[in-house]
Amino acid sequence: MREADPFSRPLDRDRERRLADFNARLRACRKCHAAGFLTEVESVPVAFDGEEDSPAPRILLIGQAPGLRGSMSGRPWSGPAGDRLRAWFEEGGIPRADFWRKIHFAAVTRCYPGRLAGSKGDRLPSPAERALCRPWLDELIALVEPEVVLLLGLLAIRTALGPVPSLSSVVGTARVVGGVRYLPLPHPSGVSRWLNDPPNLEAVARGMTHLKGWVEELGI
Repeated sequence: MREADPFSRPLDRDRERRLADFNARLRACRKCHAAGFLTEVESVPVAFDGEEDSPAPRILLIGQAPGLRGSMSGRPWSGPAGDRLRAWFEEGGIPRADFWRKIHFAAVTRCYPGRLAGSKGDRLPSPAERALCRPWLDELIALVEPEVVLLLGLLAIRTALGPVPSLSSVVGTARVVGGVRYLPLPHPSGVSRWLNDPPNLEAVARGMTHLKGWVEELGI
C-alpha cells in the first residue's frame, strides 16, 4: 500500500460505495442498444473503478467515447493513445505511475461506437446517443465533484464548455467555471492530423503548463 499523500483528498468510503453503485448501474445500461444505435458485441458501457486505496479523485478526464481496446479490456486509455496521454500528463506534473490513481475517467458516451466507414478512426456518437448517455456524465460529475476537468477532443470540449469554433481556438488555454478548472485538449490518437503541426503541439505544451500549475497549487 502506498503512503497517503498529505495533500490529496483522503479516501472516502461513502464516495467509493456510491461510485461502485454508479458503475454497476452504468455497466448494465443498454439504452443505445435498445434504440438500435449500437450492434457491435464489444459496445458495452465502460466504467472506471479507480485504483485500490487511491485518494478520492480530484481530476476528471472526459473523452469522446471508449476505443475498441478500452472496451474489450474494460480499462480506458489502455492503448497507444493512452501512452501519448501519459507522456503529456507527465509534463503536466502527473507521473505515469499516478495516471490511474489521480484521475477519474469518463466520456461523453460510454460505449464503443464502432469504426467510421472507410476510416481508421471511430464513429462520432450521434446527438441522440449523446442525449441518452448525458445523465450518466452529469451524475458522475455531481458524485466526483472534480476540481480539474480535462476535456479531450472537440466533442468533450463542446459538451462541457458550449460552442467553440475549433481545437486551435481553445487548446493551450484554460477556463475556470464555478470554481472548477477546465483544460481543453486534443484527442491523443495517432489518427489525428491536427497533432502533426508544430504550432498545435506547442499549444498542447501550454496546456500542460496550466495543468502543472494547478497540480502544484492544489497539491494534487
